[in-house]
Amino acid sequence: MTLTLIEEGLSEEEQLAQQRNPTVKCSWCGEIIRMDGDELVLAMCQACYERMLAEYVRMQQRDQPDSHASDR
Repeated sequence: MTLTLIEEGLSEEEQLAQQRNPTVKCSWCGEIIRMDGDELVLAMCQACYERMLAEYVRMQQRDQPDSHASDR
């Protein structure tokens, strides 16, 4: 997966607002996330992070070989 950061030009008012209350867009859905110290490193909203984590766990479980007691 390749991530591309595209910056949009901000007006002077938007730049001042950004300095007072920094925000970032979720890299998955585009929702604006206020950066308050609890944001995620990948700039994801909580809902997208939970979906990504659930998908990861599902893929890990799918890729694990079945281990039955009779296989030992």
